[in-house]
Amino acid sequence: MIEGRCLCGAVRFAIRGGMSGIVICHCSMCRKAAGGAAGAFFVARRDEVTWTGAEYLTSYKSSPELVRAFCLRCGSAMTGANLVEPDETIILAASALDGDIAARIVAQEHLVARASWDADSEKAPHFDGAFPDWETLRP
Repeated sequence: MIEGRCLCGAVRFAIRGGMSGIVICHCSMCRKAAGGAAGAFFVARRDEVTWTGAEYLTSYKSSPELVRAFCLRCGSAMTGANLVEPDETIILAASALDGDIAARIVAQEHLVARASWDADSEKAPHFDGAFPDWETLRP
């Protein structure tokens, strides 16, 4: 079983089937919807997804044919840009996944729209825990 939830835990999904690989999207809409440098999404079969706390989901029509869903309480993205008239699949937010998932990133899209401040993120120092110098950060 593949499971995911929002930050506050009000909305959860469970997938009793499989999932696709993860696609990272750098377009400005996905960056804003995900609240980060990019959105990370995957596809599942709609009829294999069960929602708990769906009453806490709200949706936003991000373009004429696409709609995204978020938790009303904490704002976590729960879906990617799905068709307003749904098909048999659903795009879910990889950021909501719980546990150790076997899926991996299979593609990055809209790299031309990548945030300028994220261009060299791979070169920044990496830490296994929190950034140790938060107190030194000043504008």
